[in-house]
Amino acid sequence: MPNQAKIYQVQDITQKLQDAKSTVLVQYQGLTANEINTLRAKIKETGGVMEVVKNTLIIRALRNIGIKLPEKLINPTALTYCNQDEIAPLKEIDKINQDKKLTEFKYAIYQKKLLSVKDLEKLLKLPNHSTLIAQLIGDLNNPLQRLIYGLKFNQIKLLLLLKALATKQQAN
Repeated sequence: MPNQAKIYQVQDITQKLQDAKSTVLVQYQGLTANEINTLRAKIKETGGVMEVVKNTLIIRALRNIGIKLPEKLINPTALTYCNQDEIAPLKEIDKINQDKKLTEFKYAIYQKKLLSVKDLEKLLKLPNHSTLIAQLIGDLNNPLQRLIYGLKFNQIKLLLLLKALATKQQAN
């Protein structure tokens, strides 16, 4: 018979999964307690939350939102919910993974769909939201600046020619 506390916990995880912009299941075994606390703090700074949850509860919560994992979850698993930026908290995990190779992504959930580790790696290579917006604004602004420069070019050329003629007449 299911425990009422576990039922509430599954409901809480289900709600967090639905509210998050993206979620990743991470194998964190091998990190020390201090490293986990540091990682949690960095994830929190970037707008995410990391919590350790039992695998059976994760599977039930995923089933509640219509996701079935292709393989059984093994080893301890942490859920990282990305509430503000879809990628920034995941990049913090990836930084630690590149340094120590102790963490490992298991699965990711983006737009209520299950992503493989390969798809997640492609997502991690994208710049963050603010950088993408800055690039878009720069790309939109660049043709306008070139048009303005092109339109002014002949006027500037004419002014320089007139100035050169005026200095030449003063010299004579």
